[in-house]
Amino acid sequence: MSITALPSALSCALWRVDLDAAPAPDALRGLSADESERARRFVFARDRSRYLAAHVALRQTLAGPARRHAAQLRFAAGRFGKPLLADTQGLHFNLSHSQGVGMIALSAQAEIGVDVELVRPMNDADALAANYFDTDERDALAAIAPGPAHDLAFFRCWTRKEACLKAAGVGLGLDTRSFHVGIGAEPCNVTLRLDDGPLDMALVSTSDGQGAVAALAKVMTTQPDAEAECEACA
Repeated sequence: MSITALPSALSCALWRVDLDAAPAPDALRGLSADESERARRFVFARDRSRYLAAHVALRQTLAGPARRHAAQLRFAAGRFGKPLLADTQGLHFNLSHSQGVGMIALSAQAEIGVDVELVRPMNDADALAANYFDTDERDALAAIAPGPAHDLAFFRCWTRKEACLKAAGVGLGLDTRSFHVGIGAEPCNVTLRLDDGPLDMALVSTSDGQGAVAALAKVMTTQPDAEAECEACA
């Protein structure tokens, strides 16, 4: 398993994880009973191995900023299942994976969401866009001829939608056609209309330089910056 630091974005630290490189046996012993049980439920060995690699990598990247040993980290879940650190205040993280590529984001300022996808041909891209993209996004995607540029535009928009949902911590409880993110890579601000009021966030697209595209969303907050508490986020 290898973890590579990527350029920071939105004052957040980002790491790429090679999920097809197996973690050391000692690192696996640091996983919780719940993580080990979840791994055992996978039918295919490759999926199990990738899950284990992702969670070992997550513990290793969070250990320093949380000032704890990787095996001592405890996780809990938010209202809609978003993972969070149970014993550490002020650190916000998110994990995403696509086949053998993982991505971890960390912020000391606000809730974040990250999503990564390997860019690949998608025969049902237009059908998915009809269900999940707004009208302007669908029209912009339809204007691109089938091929690599179309695939890239689709996954840019898809990851941007997912990152916003994950930052808000609402899972699939919000219609993704209700907010606009675009199919390009331009940074923008997005407002999600939630039951308890609007939620503003900043959104950027990035890549791992190896065929995957990703998006990072960060909730806007008026709280004082806590960035100095997290050297990894600098």
